[in-house]
Order: sequence, then C-alpha cells, then structure tokens
Amino acid sequence: MVIKIWSDNETVVYASHELQKYLNAMDYKVCTDIISDVKIEKEITEGEIKLGLLEDFGLNCDDVEDKMTDDVIDIKVKNGSGYIAGSNYRSILMGVYKYLKSGGCRFVRPGEGGDYIPERDMSSHSFEYRKKADHPFRGECSEGAISYEHMRDTVYWLPKIGMNMYMIEGLVPYTYMHKWYGHESNLILREKGQVTKYSELEKYIALLEKDIKKTGMQLHAVGHGYMFENLGIHHASGAEEKAALKEEDKKYLAKVNGVRDLYGGSTFYTHFCYSNPEARKILVDFCVDYAKKKPYIDYLHVWLADAANNQCECDECVKMTPSDHYVQLLNDIDEAFEKEGISTRIVFILYVDTVRPPEKLKLKHPEKFVLLAAIGSNYETGYKVEEYTGEIPPFVRNSFTPPNNSLRLLWHNQWKELCGNIPSIIFEYRFYIDHYCDPGYMRIARETFRDMKSLNDVNFQGCMSDQTHRTYMPTSLPMQIMGETLFDKELDFESFVDDYFISAFGNDGQKCREYLEILSDLFCPGNVRNGGKNGIEEQGLKTKEDTIPETWVNNPKVAEKTSKIPQVLKDFMPVIEKNMALDNRCHRMSWVYLKYHSYICEYLCRIINLDASGKRSEAQTLIGELELYISKVEMDIHPVFDLHLFIRYIRLKLGLKMQPYFL
Repeated sequence: MVIKIWSDNETVVYASHELQKYLNAMDYKVCTDIISDVKIEKEITEGEIKLGLLEDFGLNCDDVEDKMTDDVIDIKVKNGSGYIAGSNYRSILMGVYKYLKSGGCRFVRPGEGGDYIPERDMSSHSFEYRKKADHPFRGECSEGAISYEHMRDTVYWLPKIGMNMYMIEGLVPYTYMHKWYGHESNLILREKGQVTKYSELEKYIALLEKDIKKTGMQLHAVGHGYMFENLGIHHASGAEEKAALKEEDKKYLAKVNGVRDLYGGSTFYTHFCYSNPEARKILVDFCVDYAKKKPYIDYLHVWLADAANNQCECDECVKMTPSDHYVQLLNDIDEAFEKEGISTRIVFILYVDTVRPPEKLKLKHPEKFVLLAAIGSNYETGYKVEEYTGEIPPFVRNSFTPPNNSLRLLWHNQWKELCGNIPSIIFEYRFYIDHYCDPGYMRIARETFRDMKSLNDVNFQGCMSDQTHRTYMPTSLPMQIMGETLFDKELDFESFVDDYFISAFGNDGQKCREYLEILSDLFCPGNVRNGGKNGIEEQGLKTKEDTIPETWVNNPKVAEKTSKIPQVLKDFMPVIEKNMALDNRCHRMSWVYLKYHSYICEYLCRIINLDASGKRSEAQTLIGELELYISKVEMDIHPVFDLHLFIRYIRLKLGLKMQPYFL
C-alpha cells in the first residue's frame, strides 16, 4: 500500500505518517510507503491512498466559506484504495483519523497507551464519507495544573475526537504550569523553596506552539496576563509583580477607591485606566509587537483583567461603560493592525463587566473579530431559548452582579447585532471542577451531549472549553462526547456510549458502564453541585435557578444514597482486578485507572455522607486523609487526573481554604 501526498505542508506530512503508523499497527502484512512531492492524479489507483485538499481532487468546495474555520472531510476508499481530502490541512489529518476509526481504531485518551488498535486487513476495507463540521470552533483552553507534556498530549489528541483549536492562555500560562512543576497541592512532592523559572516555561510554550501548528489546528493565544508586559512585568507571582511596578507607571492603572495600584497585588486582576490614550497605547503596542513576532498565531485574544468590580473610577472613565471603553481599545488595536498589515484575527470576551453591551461605541470593522462569551452554563437544565421579560437593570459602575441566563443570552445577542452578527464562541467551564460533582461521569456526559447539540439554538458557533487537561478518570467519555457532538450534532448518544465502553474497556465494557451509571446516581450530582461554592459561582459566572435541586448538606436522602456506595465499590472490585491482567495495554490501563478511581470514590462518598448526615467537622477531617492518599499516588494517575483541581473542588465544597503553599 502506498500513501501519496502532493503538498510538503507539515500537517499533511504528519497526517501521512499517522496513517502509516496506524495501518502498520492494524495489519502487520501491510507495507506502507509514503511518496511526496508528486502530482496527485484524480483517478483512483489500486493500492494507493492519496491525501490532499478538496481542490486537489477537483471535489466540491461550495460549502467552504472560510478555510481557516470550516472543516470539511471527504473520504472515498474502496478496498484500501482511494483518497482522504479536506477543506484545509487540518481537515486532512482529521479525515485520516475518521478513516482509521471506520476501520476500528479508537483514541481512548491522550498519550502513550491511549489508543485501541484492532488487528484488521485494511487492504480490503472500504469507507465513503463527507461531512462539514457543524460548528467552526471546537477546542480547549489551558487550565488547571499542567506540564508541557500534558498540553502536548492534549494537542495531539484533540483532532482525533473532532476538535480543531487550542488556546494557550497567557504569554506563558505561568500560574497553571507552576501548580504542576511546583507540585503546589501535593503534600509529599512539594518542597520549600521550589522555584518555577519563567524562562524555562517560555521554552516549553515555544515547543507547544510548534506542536499546535503541526496539527494544523487554529492557534488561539494570550487572553489574560499580557497587560503589563510593556511595563516590564511578566505575570508570574504577586510578590514579584508588586516589587517590579514602577511608581511612575501607576498613572496608567485603574483608580479604584481613590487609589491607582495593583488590584489584589497582581497584574492578573488589575485594569488600566482605559480612557487614558497613553494607557491604551501601551496595550495596543504590545498587541502589534506580539502579532509581528508571532505571525503564526491565528487568533489573538484581547481580554481585560480577571476580576470584577474594579474598573477605573476616574472622572473620564466614568463617562462610558466598561464595554464602551473595551470597544474603543479594540478599535485602536484594529487600526494599528491595519496600518502594519497584520492579518491576525482578534477575539474579545464578554466577561463580568463586559457582558453588558456598549451604549455608545461600535466596532468599526467587526468582520475582523470573533466574540467569546464567558457566560457559563446552567448545567442542571442546559441552554434554553427563553425570552427575557424583566426590566434591564441600570448600569452601576463596580456593582456587577451575575445576570440570570436569559438576560445573559439577550445581551450576547445584542452584542452580536452591534457587530454585524459575527461568529461567537461559548467559553465553557464544565470540566474545570464541576465534573467532579459526578464521579461516575455518566450524567455529565449526557449534559454535555445535550448542551453541545443545542449551541446553535442559542446562537453560538462553537465552544472553547476552559478545563483541566486531565479529565479521563474514570473515562474520557464526556470529553469525547463534547468533541464528536460539536463536529456532528446528529451523533447518536446511546450507540456512541456503547461503542466507547467496549473500545475503552474490552469485553466487560458494558459491565463498566452499568457500574458507572449506578455511581452517577448514588453520588447525587445535582445535590452536590448545588452545595457550597464551586469554581463557577466563585467567579460570579453561574446563576442558580429555581430548578436546581436542594443541597446535599444535612440531606437525609443524599445520606441514604451515598451509604450504598461502599458496597457497590466492593462488589465491582473483582471485575476491575480481573481485567487489570488484560493483554491489551489500552484496556488494561483503563481498568488500572478505574481501581484508583474506586479508592478515591470510597473516600469521597464517606465525606459527602458525613456532611449529608450533619457531621461537617468529621467530613472536613477526612479530607486530609484523601489528600494524603492522592498525593501518594499522583505520579501513577497524573495523565488522567488533576490532583490540584480535585482538591480545590472538595475544599470549596466543604468550606475549607487550600492548604498554604510555601515558596
């Protein structure tokens, strides 16, 4: 079998090597060669699979409006001969994975040992398929405690599940990477005096950018954490930032309660005085310099400070709303990009103060922008088209309170109308820490399916998931559902789930599904979600509705249900241990991780049960044991489980602060 590619584009070359690798793994009799730099003939030649763009094969391109975002896959292979084509280079790679999946390959989780590769004679396999992705924006944003390897493995996995973009938040996601390299929440591995060097993380990010471009995915970058770069301050740690801030530069900062200084001691939380042209120029100049330095960045996210109710209160700033000042800044950046011939697209965010649309200004060239809406989700009921019938609350500076979902969606639509109905992406947080409310992952898989199917109904063109990169224990099912449903909203949930469990766990996959369905019920996710603060409520991004169930705290029904979990765990352990001896590495590791998951669930159900029984102090004490256990086993499970965010979740739920980290 011969794989032919006409282009020397690195994504196409990578796609050809991926096809070769998996075909050889599936069929040891197949000897695949790659021939490049040859003109692709449109005719199908026996024994050849050709990779190229739609136009290379003279295929229909009428459904491609924007090659940057529109993913069209066109495959026609008969008895191991044919073509795999795409609307862009990334789509060719995604087409390769779609073809391999038609032959039985399954990409269960990122990293080594994450693939299920069956033995199969691919020389007689036929597959015909054409599909344009239902949403042009489908991706993930860096969050949690992450290493370069965690991000890299995520990047190479995303196209396998239908995703087409990745965002590196910050010039260097220092906060997130330090949590890993400094072992911030691991009680055993962290050491006093540990330092994570900013310069070393810069090298990792340079490697990651190359990984992203290799896959051909949309590369989104920055967001928060850039605003003080041209004042000579990297966002790293609050103490260093405060020491580095020059007195003469404070005039550019927002005046809050009569003071111009770092808000909360960090550049991450500090706004500029946006009515000051010199302050805006600092931000504009950075964006221009950054885009010229990194022209391969597809989308530059220009966000403001990651805080609420600390906008500038000076006499000039109070003349317009924060959203109006934001539009003024965006227009300045657009004008500078035009002058410099920069084609990088700009993404702006509806986030806390800027959720409300502007009153006076509009974007001058909205076609150069994409709107990102950090409006969260009511995970209990999902996205619903509902008319807002109340009065619009008057704007009061630095008195932001989260609007309800219907008002959020109304403001989102008004923003879009002001911008010529430009595309918008919802910025999701469900895999930040909310997914820990459902240790069985079956309920959150259904919620994810429901919400990704309904994005078009609420006028969104995709989803950027701000989340841990390690949400694969007990399964990767919720993430796979997100990616595959964003690509094809007609996905059949039940058949996909049945296939997933057999692919991920082998012959006892159905037993595993039944087991996790029971856990998802007994852990009472709706009640746990509603009890105490979580990451979304903490940021003022989630609104409680009357339909949300009562909390688990002092709840006899939750106590009764969770009391049954230890026996369920005990009864299923022999099935887990039997399958931990499987020969297939992918299946074996799925069961190994499930055993660790069982131990964590044992602690978690006891903690929730105690709190549901009115014994909060005992529940809080038990958290210490759970943290110590996870700290001991973290290096065995870190590819699939984020210790830091899980501990953050359980402590928030029980009203405890994180244990102090020593520097």
